[in-house]
Amino acid sequence: MARPLIGICPNFKEVGGRTDYFLNPHYAAIISGSGALPIILPLVENRQGAREILERVDGLVLTGGADIDPTHYGQTARHPDQIAPRERTGSDFAYAREAKDRGMAVLGICLGAQTLNVAFGGSLLQHIPDDVPGALEHRDGAEHTIRIEPGTILARALGMESATVNSFHHQGIGDLAPGFRISARSPDGIVEGIERTDHPFFMGVHWHPERLANSETTRRLLGAFVDATRGARAPA
Repeated sequence: MARPLIGICPNFKEVGGRTDYFLNPHYAAIISGSGALPIILPLVENRQGAREILERVDGLVLTGGADIDPTHYGQTARHPDQIAPRERTGSDFAYAREAKDRGMAVLGICLGAQTLNVAFGGSLLQHIPDDVPGALEHRDGAEHTIRIEPGTILARALGMESATVNSFHHQGIGDLAPGFRISARSPDGIVEGIERTDHPFFMGVHWHPERLANSETTRRLLGAFVDATRGARAPA
């Protein structure tokens, strides 16, 4: 059986008049190690561009990066120096929306989870230390536990009630987008996982599994994702 082809949305930057795609190689490594073939996707300008590319892949990974411009969820930026290029955000939104309509398996990682929420009408906490006083440290690779919500796709994929994960985010999920549910939280209440309720595998996680390649949590999560690209559902 041919290995599924997984498209990875890269990061993007513009410096000194030059634009570059870039990607932590660990994203490709965990996909390859889970039995699939990774391919880096180009940025697209609209849904039509996303459609033509997604016709050729079996699954989609939305990766980490800088902040989504809060104007996308009706707020003014409090940290404008940390906003991602609009080209990257627009491309990720187009891929996410097209993948959802195609019924394609999607895994959003950190910013990717935030992208899924905002692209479908949700909002974000712009800065966890300001918005949730007393919250755990969620930046710089801090590790903490999460509680996984029973009955969710994530719970079926991991077969766990809790796990230890890493954190590299200063923002979080605010208002949840319609059609989504929370699948995991950290002890301070910060949302660590979201998923659509009308889709077999359309999931975002706030931690970085590519930086925990040897973790059983990563192995099970990526295994379930790759299985979903073949049309399989996580076992009940």
